[in-house]
Amino acid sequence: MEEINRNSDPQYEDMQRWFAYLRRHNANIFDVFFEDKENISDEDIVAIIEDVTKFFRLPVPVIQDKCETIAKIMTSKEGTECELYYDWKLMEKAGINNVDTLRLSFVHELAHETLFQKRFLLFENELWVQELAADMIVGAFSIIGSDVATGKYKYVLAQLPASITHPDGKLRAAIVEFGRDFAAKLKQEQKLNDIKDVLTGLPAFVYSHYKELQEAWDMVRLEDVDKEEPIVETPIDYESLPDTNLLKQYYMKHKKDKEDEI
Repeated sequence: MEEINRNSDPQYEDMQRWFAYLRRHNANIFDVFFEDKENISDEDIVAIIEDVTKFFRLPVPVIQDKCETIAKIMTSKEGTECELYYDWKLMEKAGINNVDTLRLSFVHELAHETLFQKRFLLFENELWVQELAADMIVGAFSIIGSDVATGKYKYVLAQLPASITHPDGKLRAAIVEFGRDFAAKLKQEQKLNDIKDVLTGLPAFVYSHYKELQEAWDMVRLEDVDKEEPIVETPIDYESLPDTNLLKQYYMKHKKDKEDEI
């Protein structure tokens, strides 16, 4: 009997694409780590960042491929300098292993840059609201233009515990889905002129989850949690970074202030 090469069978390929389409928003461990993985080069990462900055109409930040967490963005107090940090190995380990999920991760970080100096005043921990706002923008981004898969991104979020700077990951995953639905509603009503328009729905989400937020925040304060993310690698040697690096500048200033106190 002649062996069938499924990989070259057009019908089989169509079926696999259909299955991928059906699971694109599923947030389960099997789909995250065993399905739809892609090989991504350093050049691909830079191209994705440039594409996202273009979407937000932002200048391309200084890109650093070293980070103590999955990714973070640093902006100078004046808002004139911006640096984007990421660690690709940590990203892959967490489940960020294809283009869509990587793109949404950078959308989240650059949403913070877009919302620089914006204050919502919806909850006593403004940092939590800022994170929810960035994730709501992620949800909106996933539905604007093309249907970007959110399943892996939501799974990664759902694994993260609440901390001083970030609300519980399950709540963050929920607002991604809320952002998708709210953006779709605004789009249908022809009221989505800018992605930040979706944030008009942020108060409704916060107030409908206020008890959950308050209980989580009380628990975080009680436990005095001070870690930003649960996935941490060897600390960066800040003094070895270039003098123009914002993290090094903050570190050296803090070090000098400490020495002056002695």
